[in-house]
Amino acid sequence: MNDSITLPTYPDQDLAELSPAKLIDIVIEDHDRVPRNVIEECARRGDSMTEYLRQLHEDDFLWLEREDELDEIADGIWWLRLHAVMILGQISSEQAGLLMVELMRRMSQEEDDNLQDWLAGYWSALFQNKPDTVLPSLRALCEDKSLDWYIRATAIEAEIRLAAKQGIVVLEQALAWLAGIATDESDNWELRLSAGNTLLDYPRPEYRSMLESLADRQSGWGSHFGRDDIQQAYSDTKNKPERFTNPWKFYEPEAITQRQIRWREEDEKENQRSLNGDSVYPNNPYNPYYDNEPYIRPEPKIGRNDPCPCGSGKKYKKCCLAKE
Repeated sequence: MNDSITLPTYPDQDLAELSPAKLIDIVIEDHDRVPRNVIEECARRGDSMTEYLRQLHEDDFLWLEREDELDEIADGIWWLRLHAVMILGQISSEQAGLLMVELMRRMSQEEDDNLQDWLAGYWSALFQNKPDTVLPSLRALCEDKSLDWYIRATAIEAEIRLAAKQGIVVLEQALAWLAGIATDESDNWELRLSAGNTLLDYPRPEYRSMLESLADRQSGWGSHFGRDDIQQAYSDTKNKPERFTNPWKFYEPEAITQRQIRWREEDEKENQRSLNGDSVYPNNPYNPYYDNEPYIRPEPKIGRNDPCPCGSGKKYKKCCLAKE
């Protein structure tokens, strides 16, 4: 099956002669098949690429609504949002870090859950090369209660990892700030539990009773942690390894090929279901085959707002996503 999948390739010397705009044209055209050397060439442009991406962001080009789901350019612009973050993640400047924070805020405001799902777990690695001057803007996003809890939670993890890089004093201050979020009764419950989860990565005696209290208030599906998790965390005081430490594996040829195979197989199965009149969610008004319209698979397969596949009737983000 791999033999029928052709991946785009570009010689390094040709890419080196292109302007930031021409490089981004390639990124848009190739969707999720962009080779790694294209992303690295974009990152090598540093400030000029950062400013070009900022212009696309401020002009709302990155956030064009996809009126026609079959439009290849519109689809490429959606993928550009992900690639823009990946490019900025390789640029070590303050400007790149601040723009990443702005993109995080905007993807939450636009309710682009698919994009948030693709990047979840990677933010800590993407911010690791950024200077500490980015911390205040990242913290302001974490504290912005007008945003969805999910993007705030992912920002918190990045904030703590970045603080840890500054040394023990800055880390302890950041953990105290995080404990304040976890105990804030006026804040979102899911966010508070996520904050508790992050505190378990850095177990400190002064926060244990508070974490136990949070654990005791959880029940049923979607519990973030329990007493057993707390006991385990405090028994092993080593900081837990960071997940997804290399976001740029996304651009390796094998990863790209496997995505194309998976997309094709899933599309074939869904088209067959459509021809058979079957439905994944027969009682759901957002049925992918509703009104017999062509169904374009969302990315990733299960979105945070989709019904949870466990059958609980809850949204995925309120159920098994937290456990995973």
